Amino acid sequence: MPNVDANDLLELIQSRRTVRKFDSLKPVSQDSLTRILEAGTWAPYAPYYPQGWKFIALRGSLRDEAVKIITKSHSIMKYLRALYESAPYGGEVESEEEHHWKEFAHDFGKNLGGAPVVVVGLVPYDSTVEILGHNLGSAWAAVENMMLQAQAEKLACGVVTIHTPHVVKELIKFLGLNENEWVVAFILNVGHAAEIPQVVPRKAGLFEIRS
Repeated sequence: MPNVDANDLLELIQSRRTVRKFDSLKPVSQDSLTRILEAGTWAPYAPYYPQGWKFIALRGSLRDEAVKIITKSHSIMKYLRALYESAPYGGEVESEEEHHWKEFAHDFGKNLGGAPVVVVGLVPYDSTVEILGHNLGSAWAAVENMMLQAQAEKLACGVVTIHTPHVVKELIKFLGLNENEWVVAFILNVGHAAEIPQVVPRKAGLFEIRS
């Protein structure tokens, strides 16, 4: 077993942020991207489709074409609406903070924050809800590995999902896969952060140790 300090690892986990605004002109190195993708493959997986996932990283014009498809999804706007409603906005006079937020929302809704790399995570479709749920769970274990590796690479990440059926199918076809055989589990934006959000303190009582 590697000699990894337990406290250092916890500190790395705690330092991870969900970033939504990236420096689009600063590329992600091939070595870093390879390690991030490989980290995903070392996640635990369900037994029904052993290592059945696919992680497809898109850069350049392919990334831009994929983003045009992804941002058609109502899921992106629902996410932004939920963020807006959780903040103290909506007063008679627009605050500087609210104006900044609207600029951010416009940029993210149009271009996923300018991340130079978009990783699409896919899992096999299965008509049995339980099996599909296990497949999706495996993918989310994988994306956490990727986000932590990105943090170790001094890169930033933000994960989104899309649930608009025709958009999901269009994206899968764009990737050259059969839309009846695959499901999009997540979309991970990767790059250098242009803006890092503040820490959200964790609530007390989220875990227990019983004996």
